[in-house]
Amino acid sequence: MIAYYPRLREGAGPGLVPKFGGLPWGLPQRLWPACKECGGPMSHLAQLPHEPRAMPIGDGLVLFLFKCDRDSVCSFWEHDGGANAVIQVERAALGDVATTPPAHDEGPPPLLREIGIVGWDEKDDGSPPELEAAFYGYASFDGLPDAIAHPHDWESAWRTKSGGVPYWTANGAQAQPDIPPGRLLLQIDNWLELEDGSTAEIANFCSDGTAYVFVDRATVPPTYSLFINR
Repeated sequence: MIAYYPRLREGAGPGLVPKFGGLPWGLPQRLWPACKECGGPMSHLAQLPHEPRAMPIGDGLVLFLFKCDRDSVCSFWEHDGGANAVIQVERAALGDVATTPPAHDEGPPPLLREIGIVGWDEKDDGSPPELEAAFYGYASFDGLPDAIAHPHDWESAWRTKSGGVPYWTANGAQAQPDIPPGRLLLQIDNWLELEDGSTAEIANFCSDGTAYVFVDRATVPPTYSLFINR
């Protein structure tokens, strides 16, 4: 299946550019999500404007990802635990300056390393389209041949992408506590490979995990879910 793999660099320019980490651009502070477990504002994980192929969320829309990254170790890996969030905002509703997190008694959330997305490379992820459904069930995925389930031997460069089927970790198609409805929109590996050959750890994904963003387009508006699998 066709997927889109980001070209990454240290840091990102100002404005509404696609990136991981840093501060969100123009997000109304009232929309900054708080963790339902510890009550503190979450860390900004990604800013993703609509792109027709690589990020097809709707013209004029921007997706913001957040997760709790505090030392309290809230259950940020669960898609329904309230310790992460996916927010869709109309571009017209955004301001023209980077947004700082709301004040909190325990101080601001950790600022995640800012990694700019320079562009997206279109590639075949190695999965035949007729087997797509098998990637969304633990038993069905476990029955796939290794050459299809893990066509790239878990190389990090193939584990951060948009579209295609989920490139699961060695534990297979399992999530905590279960896989949410929908299909893969985006996945982000714990370690990102940059264009200069270096690597960057983006956030706490349980040391060696991968974050998955699913979109359920059966709802209006679409429903987004974020979870982390090891």
